[in-house]
Amino acid sequence: MRPELKQQLEKELSKAEHKNFRAWSVAFLILVIFLWLIVGLSSKSSVPVNGVSISQHASLREDGHKIYLMVKVPDRDNLVKVSLPKHLPIKRNVKVELRKHKSTLFDTYRYTFVRYLE
Repeated sequence: MRPELKQQLEKELSKAEHKNFRAWSVAFLILVIFLWLIVGLSSKSSVPVNGVSISQHASLREDGHKIYLMVKVPDRDNLVKVSLPKHLPIKRNVKVELRKHKSTLFDTYRYTFVRYLE
């Protein structure tokens, strides 16, 4: 093989490898930002909150259904929707204990079911 042809071929291969490295670097950077947002949106602290279950809501899915309790919480005007574990029965007009999680990046709250109080 002629030396100039060999040099040109090596140069083209080097360009292709450099483009591949840039693509992987950008993908890695996007992944790091995405994971930072997920961790940043998750809560670092939570407080217990008591409320009263008012009604239920079901969401049908291919892998089964998901039951939600609609709970009246004292510090909110509207009802809070919390996921109910599958092994628990649905109870209305019963006091429940929830955990109130605050987002670390934004001033938003998320509630999770803990237990029935009655």
